[in-house]
Amino acid sequence: MRSIFTRLQLAGAPAPSPAYWPLAPLALEPTVLFPNEQPVDEANERQAYENLWQRLVDDLQSLPSTLDFDARLTTVLHLLHRYAWSVPSAYYQQNVADISLYDHLRTTAAIAVALDRSGLDDETLAALLERRSPHWDTPRLALVAADVTGIQRFLYTLTAARAARSLRGRSFFLQLVTEAVGRWLLRRLELPLVNLLYAGGGRCYLLAQLPSDDQLATLRRDLDRILLATTDGELYLALACRPLACADLAEPDRFRRAWNELPAVLQEAKARKLAALDPAELADRLFAPRGAGGPEPPCAICRREDPRARREDDERICRRCDSFIDLGTRLRRARWLFLRAIEPAAPDTLDGSHYQTTLQALGLELHLAETDDELRAFAQRGPGTLLRIDDTDFLTGPALDVAEASGTIGLGFAFLANVVPLDPDGSVTEFATIATSGAGASGLGILRMDVDDLGRLFAEGLGQHLSLSRLASMSSGLRLFFEGWLAELARYANKNKTQRPVYLVYAGGDDVFAVGHWHTIASFARTIRDDFHRFTHDNPSLHLSAGIAVVPEHAPLYQAAEDAREALEAAKLRSEGGRVVKNAVTFLGRTLDWSRFRDVATRVEQLARFVADGELPRSFLHGLAAIGRLYEEARDEAQRRGTLRPGQLVYGRWLWLAAYFLTRATERLPEHSDARAWIQRLREEIRDPDVIETLWLTARWAELATRKEEKG
Repeated sequence: MRSIFTRLQLAGAPAPSPAYWPLAPLALEPTVLFPNEQPVDEANERQAYENLWQRLVDDLQSLPSTLDFDARLTTVLHLLHRYAWSVPSAYYQQNVADISLYDHLRTTAAIAVALDRSGLDDETLAALLERRSPHWDTPRLALVAADVTGIQRFLYTLTAARAARSLRGRSFFLQLVTEAVGRWLLRRLELPLVNLLYAGGGRCYLLAQLPSDDQLATLRRDLDRILLATTDGELYLALACRPLACADLAEPDRFRRAWNELPAVLQEAKARKLAALDPAELADRLFAPRGAGGPEPPCAICRREDPRARREDDERICRRCDSFIDLGTRLRRARWLFLRAIEPAAPDTLDGSHYQTTLQALGLELHLAETDDELRAFAQRGPGTLLRIDDTDFLTGPALDVAEASGTIGLGFAFLANVVPLDPDGSVTEFATIATSGAGASGLGILRMDVDDLGRLFAEGLGQHLSLSRLASMSSGLRLFFEGWLAELARYANKNKTQRPVYLVYAGGDDVFAVGHWHTIASFARTIRDDFHRFTHDNPSLHLSAGIAVVPEHAPLYQAAEDAREALEAAKLRSEGGRVVKNAVTFLGRTLDWSRFRDVATRVEQLARFVADGELPRSFLHGLAAIGRLYEEARDEAQRRGTLRPGQLVYGRWLWLAAYFLTRATERLPEHSDARAWIQRLREEIRDPDVIETLWLTARWAELATRKEEKG
């Protein structure tokens, strides 16, 4: 099957070359995830289909006969995801086989269910099948979008000293809230799991029967009450609905128009925060007395007051942050997570002192299991969904035992993009420890990263081929990379004892937030970018931008996150020939494309080795930095005067100073030394804009990498 990401093309971009996913069960392995230039040859194709079919049949036959409809549907849906994610649907009817059988089946089922829930009678169904007016153009269905806002503040408004311990639980909680909101909407609209088209990155999409205005108002009001009561308004959910006729699903132009209108409706809902609540009710909640007052200090992590906070050393940890710490601690050992379906709790009975209260108000409870004995205990807690963490091989003996004993528990798998480094005693490594680990200057690197122009890619990238099933394929593909593969990269980095650890705080939708030693984070960002290009087969329309902030170890996390956001915004302003092209990284205050960034990193590695081996003094780096800064000043002055043309080299004092400095440095070195040869090459290349434009960054980066500090 051709990768859907090699079908995307924005206006003005070169056409992508095709690439094909292998016919193999879904797994977090490079040979499975990264597409190949050539499709499976005919001789191997038949055998691959037979293998997939037989494994699917074997797994279906192993399912307990005791499963009820919902549990069986959940399990079958996950089995189809595993075995049919790269199997093309009806390829003989298409010019290009780019829709997976998994996405085709689930979206087709979603349409059928939504039509059934719309109260369709036989006569109307016959008219729709014949595309007769007015039925064909009458809205009966709806795209429903829910967007959790306040994520940035929720994650990052923490004190640095204790942030590492709470962040993992907070990040995973956000994944759970998105999933819980999606399932809550399914329950209220009486829809099965197939109608939840996407849930990730704080946003979920459903295909539903067209709700009435009163239904929508009730849904909005109830969600406002839940999140206001259990998160104190820290998180808010915007709910939007775009009506659909059957013609909107069948005709690409109409579907594109419907899809493109949904973000505007969602943005309008965001602008009317808590508007569904009665003004008196809202005032009572917002202006009610908060905190306990008195001499007790606030929580050391979130700065909230809690009279029942736990004491730790000389600080206090509120019950809510304590629950996030506990969640993060249990996550690092868990192999299974169980989403127990419960009757939603009334918001006015909950106080938000524990992460579970938000989930309970949405009709879910979270339970984690590490051992088989813990797993089997879930059999008495159904109904619900039992998911194997980061492993698609989920029909294990103990899991099947649970499903059989309960009859109401469906089985599946989930990717959790949530990886933390651990100390030898098993506790989460604190940011201060990460910042001071290894050689070079101390400091944290804060990485924020996302896909450029993702909204345009969804709206325009497929042109006349846009459809609900292709949108589903794109969404599930992005989740696979960002929530699945990125976690694998972080785990590999943390197992590699030759480099410093990475804390993958958040990866949802297409957003990435990671923390590590500043030097390691720069390398991690390059790895993500390189693997994304492998995943999308170097499609010119698909690229990432990143911002990396370098901050002291005790810097407030909210400020570090804001610095990284500003760096990301600077990267997205990179231009060529007067046109904004993005596809860049901002590091140490300098923005450059990824190719230059890779070249700079290579030169930094060479310079650091020369300094470490004693071939060059660190003062040489200071000299390079001064030359680079002189060039930047000359370039900036030319820009102010309006005399700088794209790609033009700006001459000035820096040039003769560089010639003198590099000549003297060469004379001081042995004739055949590597350092001397390196400097001679630099003398020859110094007038190359790619070299002189990045000289300050190269020197500054090498200075930090070779700095010697006293570390406790």
